[in-house]
Amino acid sequence: MKKSIITITILLGAFCSFCQTIDTAALHLMQKSWDKLNAMENISYRMKTLDTMIRANHMMVNWISLDGTVKKNDYWHVRLENNLEMLVRGDTLYRKEKPDAAVTFSTDWDRHRIGACNIHSILGSERPAIGDNTVSMEFVPDEQNASFYTIHVVYKIKYDSDEIQSLFRYSRYYIDKKSMLPIRRLQYGKSLQDGKEAVDSYDFSAVINPDPHHFNEQDFFQIAPLEEKDRFESLKIGSIAPNFTARDVKTDQVLSLDSFRGKIVVLDFWYLSCMPCRTLMPKLQKLQEKFGKDKVLVIGINVRDTDAKQIQQYLDEKHFSYRQFYQAGQQLSSNYKLVAFPTTFVLDRQGKVKMTEVGLGEDTELKLEQAIKKEL
Repeated sequence: MKKSIITITILLGAFCSFCQTIDTAALHLMQKSWDKLNAMENISYRMKTLDTMIRANHMMVNWISLDGTVKKNDYWHVRLENNLEMLVRGDTLYRKEKPDAAVTFSTDWDRHRIGACNIHSILGSERPAIGDNTVSMEFVPDEQNASFYTIHVVYKIKYDSDEIQSLFRYSRYYIDKKSMLPIRRLQYGKSLQDGKEAVDSYDFSAVINPDPHHFNEQDFFQIAPLEEKDRFESLKIGSIAPNFTARDVKTDQVLSLDSFRGKIVVLDFWYLSCMPCRTLMPKLQKLQEKFGKDKVLVIGINVRDTDAKQIQQYLDEKHFSYRQFYQAGQQLSSNYKLVAFPTTFVLDRQGKVKMTEVGLGEDTELKLEQAIKKEL
């Protein structure tokens, strides 16, 4: 706890004063470092992360120390100090709790939390660039870290949600002058969530092994890659959406998907703590109001929460009136190949899949509207 408080204090001191300056030399150096790391076929590293969250004056701290191996376009493997091992390949996460334990796998996992353990999280999964949200980017003097290039970036993050009001996000990157590889990122962000202040700070630091070892995932996990890849393939356009039963959040009535045949159905899979899900929901409400319920039904399926009163309370607070059901369990997620949330389908009057949208993009609402109009 003490270390976390000290880290936050350092971050605040480092980030509270900045000038609105864009130094293209700093950008080019970050891009050069990113390109070098991204070009490496095999990366072996040791990494430490500190994740601190403050909500309603309550501090939550998470320390992680791990060894990782990345094989480009193939897999990413990490071993934590408590002997937990994880292998990520595609959208599937494989876990082994201890050396003699059985391996479990799932496509439903926290990509934000686990992704923070990846060496590529220091500079990001995409090549650094100046965007509309970049306020400033510049070199800063750092006598205590003279062997590194230190670059300070300020971002203004805009959320398409009435639940979050973001201020600024401050990031400080450290790049080794000799190897030109990224070795640390400090980040501090503050926002208002439902009117309450929320603070998030991160400290990612890594040491890259110049002689990476090869991790043989086939010998260790005994997995058939092609077979698993096929198993988690998305629903095909034109296929019949698998039937299922779910419980109406408001009436407690159990209905099946087949009972809605004859109408165009927008089927949205979500859960309460999924912020992109909550951001999409006002857009779905708008689509339901625009097209009416005579020919088009927007249906939400909560796949994790099982407290109907809690779900309904949230729906009432946000004035969402389109049909809502809940059905937790692995079977539904498996049948619909749910790998990220929200996942939204447009079904025609015969129950055939006409569109699939995984996640939330800037054009998601437009794509859904166009798919609906095509079927009308």
